[in-house]
Amino acid sequence: MKKSNYAGLWLLLATALIIVLTVAFSDDISLGSYTIKKAPFRESLLTDHDAEAREAAQQDSILAVRREEQEKREKEVHVDSTSQSILLIGDSMTLNLAYRLAQYAKHNGHTFHSVNWDSSGTVKWGKSRHLEEFIKEYGATYVFISLGSNELYIKDPKSHLKYIESILEQVGDRPYVWIGPPNWKEDFGINDLLEATCVPGGFFRSAGMEFERKKDGIHPTREASALWIDSIARWMPKSSHPIIMDTPPDSIGKVSPNVKYMKATDK
Repeated sequence: MKKSNYAGLWLLLATALIIVLTVAFSDDISLGSYTIKKAPFRESLLTDHDAEAREAAQQDSILAVRREEQEKREKEVHVDSTSQSILLIGDSMTLNLAYRLAQYAKHNGHTFHSVNWDSSGTVKWGKSRHLEEFIKEYGATYVFISLGSNELYIKDPKSHLKYIESILEQVGDRPYVWIGPPNWKEDFGINDLLEATCVPGGFFRSAGMEFERKKDGIHPTREASALWIDSIARWMPKSSHPIIMDTPPDSIGKVSPNVKYMKATDK
């Protein structure tokens, strides 16, 4: 008796399920003046949500690649093939850099002048208007700046921000490369500050490079400084304003760096 009752119950449930599914997957059903709307979950049951998600993700990926390619095309920088009047200024690191940079300048048709101010930093150059004066004197069209070595010890480098900005203000709209200090110890953020303040592609980070140094353990040797400039020349296509910097042959020999010396006591 119980089996018969259960059999009837299961038959009733099965019949109800069939009716529900029939209505759900059929079009609207009209009975006289009444219309039974098809179930809204029909589409949900028949839709492959995973496939839609994969397709949407694929489309997003394609669009992201296209945007990236477009941005690269927009940011593509062409090498300036014109002859430049190059000016290199900076602290005591400058002289050895100047010897090699002068060779690059001669080989590539640029003129070159340099200013070596011993014990100088962003404060001295920023407070004075010497850079502006030298730019005018030499008719500089491209500026290299070698400063920051004497500020590795500064625990609050942001206090020098106004002097860095003053230096860049004197450079004006001329293209430039700020050569970061050749760290022999960890700094307190001067490199990060310089990079953040310079235009994108206007700062060459030297920290982390290996240098053969003089007996003081600070200044790179002349040979190491030449390799330093070689590294900058290879990086130049990534700079904000690349110029022709083909490697000079060994036959070029010594080239005058046209250096002007300033004393540590100068203001």
